[in-house]
Amino acid sequence: MDELKKRILKDAELGDADIIRVDMFLNHCMDVALLERVGRALAKRFRGEKITKVLTVESSGIAVACFTALALGVPAVYAKKFQTGYIDPSVYTAEVHSFSMEKSYTIRVSRRYLDEDDRVLLVDDILASGQAILGLLEIASKAGAEIAGIGVAIEKATKDGGDVLRRMGMRVESLVTVDHIEDGRIILAEDD
Repeated sequence: MDELKKRILKDAELGDADIIRVDMFLNHCMDVALLERVGRALAKRFRGEKITKVLTVESSGIAVACFTALALGVPAVYAKKFQTGYIDPSVYTAEVHSFSMEKSYTIRVSRRYLDEDDRVLLVDDILASGQAILGLLEIASKAGAEIAGIGVAIEKATKDGGDVLRRMGMRVESLVTVDHIEDGRIILAEDD
């Protein structure tokens, strides 16, 4: 997706440990017009897959998941990191470690919103180590749901998450791939 590539090269910032900050347009201060096009682009890659739900983890993947779900005409569901009074106590859970936050979370999805009749597209803003997606795969498995694939706005090829998921036989579609970081610059792959 050329528009997303240009935006990354123009606005993204590098943080410690090669963390790529895109919070100024993708997941904190959101460019909703861009996010709508990201959602349509991901949905286009999975058309015809009979997807019934789009699933993500709170919070930075929610916007991408919502616009993808909108384009597919299905509900978006997100795994919560904290048990609150607003979520049904009957949940599927998985442990997820966030390297960017340097902490682990128990993510949870209400059993009311995911079951064996679902064919799920897992979506996130950034795929690095793949821990969030692995947690979502565990939850979907516990629910008996089928996985249609994994769609991400940005994949970091400098981390092994995409490779791990592909070795598991998962279909992973990335709109943009960060090939590597060189001299403080983000170098994107050419084939997206």
